[in-house]
Amino acid sequence: RGRLPMFIFGNKASKIAKCAQKGNGNPVVKLIKDPDMTVRLAAIDCMGATRCHAASNDLINMLQDPNAEVRAHVAGALAGIGDVHAKAHIANASAVEKNAETKAAMIKAISQLKDF
Repeated sequence: RGRLPMFIFGNKASKIAKCAQKGNGNPVVKLIKDPDMTVRLAAIDCMGATRCHAASNDLINMLQDPNAEVRAHVAGALAGIGDVHAKAHIANASAVEKNAETKAAMIKAISQLKDF
């Protein structure tokens, strides 16, 4: 008894998938900071896939996240959003990035963004 059934709130992953399908990431922006890493990464990817500009500032701040995988997904999402102002932030983050895979993801994101 004390717990509400999951179907009342719905599954976070299915909500993210539904938003991605509809091309609207706004309803799941808050999930980019979810404590569950699977949910968090899916939400970050959704921001890029849906070009969700509402998440840009949070994502830029997340380029400093302690988790290398998160930083790599964030760089990809920012490239997907297409916010050319993010290019300088990604370039700065890549200059100090120690994880080779994450640095490669950042360099790829930079090349996907138009010149600022």
